[in-house]
Amino acid sequence: MKKLFSIALLLFIVFISCKETPTSGSGENAEVNDWIRDEMDLYYYWDQYVPDKADGTLAPEIFYKSIQEPNDRFSFISDDVQSLLDDLNGSSVSAGYSPAFGQISGTDEVFIIVEFVYPDTPAAEEGLKRGDIILGINGTRLDTLNYIDLFYTEGSTSFTMGQANFNEEQERYILTETGEIITANAGQIESDPVVYTSIIDTSAHKVGYMFYSRFTTGEEDVFLNSLNNALIDFKNQGVTELIVDLRYNPGGRVSVATAFANALVPSIHTQNEDVFIEYEYNEEFTNAIVVQQGLDSPNLTTRFSEGVVNMGLDKVYFLITGSSASASELIINGLEPYMDVYSIGTNTVGKFYGSFVLFDNDISNYAIVPVSFKYLNAVGITDFVKGLEPDFPAAENLFEPYPIGDTNDPLFSTAIEHIVNGSVVTKSVPFSREFIPLSDPIELKKWNILLDLPTKF
Repeated sequence: MKKLFSIALLLFIVFISCKETPTSGSGENAEVNDWIRDEMDLYYYWDQYVPDKADGTLAPEIFYKSIQEPNDRFSFISDDVQSLLDDLNGSSVSAGYSPAFGQISGTDEVFIIVEFVYPDTPAAEEGLKRGDIILGINGTRLDTLNYIDLFYTEGSTSFTMGQANFNEEQERYILTETGEIITANAGQIESDPVVYTSIIDTSAHKVGYMFYSRFTTGEEDVFLNSLNNALIDFKNQGVTELIVDLRYNPGGRVSVATAFANALVPSIHTQNEDVFIEYEYNEEFTNAIVVQQGLDSPNLTTRFSEGVVNMGLDKVYFLITGSSASASELIINGLEPYMDVYSIGTNTVGKFYGSFVLFDNDISNYAIVPVSFKYLNAVGITDFVKGLEPDFPAAENLFEPYPIGDTNDPLFSTAIEHIVNGSVVTKSVPFSREFIPLSDPIELKKWNILLDLPTKF
């Protein structure tokens, strides 16, 4: 018997024992590929694509890719288990700011725009602020080949600052160096995801605003407690409307999203323990859960429950962009059957799938992260491939942004407009980005994997 350690994406960590099977193929990678085949056969959401036998002549990376559903864009493989676990469990290497990476059209040049800066971090202490442009790190200009390695450089880090000037003739922004160098220490940083809160008084409403960057508990639940305390403070101060800014929130723990949802949903639904989110696996794995845990298994359904605070709201506003993913989408989708949920901004990522991280150190140093389930809300809404669409489209211009929490920000102001007037006047978006947005694969892996307490299976 062997023991497999599994980290759940959007759900739980699970420990499973299963019997070893004889190698079904031949070749130098037969044992590894046979293990990959067995795990995919049990856990992969699209298990019909898994062959009866593994091809041991293929490199594990190639074999793994060859047995995936053709449109699967979320499953991945790692050849270094420990490094992967460090990425998933560790804190971010950063000076304390959130980056938006962009590639200048027609070139290999890359730049960073600072989305926001966490308070009380080296970046904040050195004066880095939202909208600042970084063209180089430690004297090297960023490009498509080095931007990830340079961004994750630890220690004393110098930033070559730039500026964006709009060229009327070319109808696009031109980036140039300013000559300013900012130096800040970059290292392992865990910052409170409740980045900013405020209360705005209108003639008839008291509006709470929260900029929330991650669904994470923190060590000994310090960040979950911070979230709860912020919501308790809103309630104590008589907040009647709530705006939650998830525009750069890539996800986190389902347990935190559930706790947040318990505070927002009308209390009748927490009292009744109504369905928040349901999970759908392949047939074999579903049957295993039902047999061992029953139809009421928490691995099949997450329900609302009474928590430390309930805001007593009948509606909520979420600010979203193409950087809002995973648990950000889950909380919006899960609340919509029970209250008026208004989203403002642009389409979200469209991540309604989850995965397990699977490995066996007795066989190899490989880990696989196959899509293992998808989630649905209480009325079955899922498969939002193009992301969740906003009720009221609005776009920010990161080259000329308003500070976080500024009511003139296009997304924030649209929410206030609807709260005050009950309607929104559609506005044209004045700026079209003349660059290619680039992803951060390390951050995507880390924050789309959501760790909860182990469940014996």
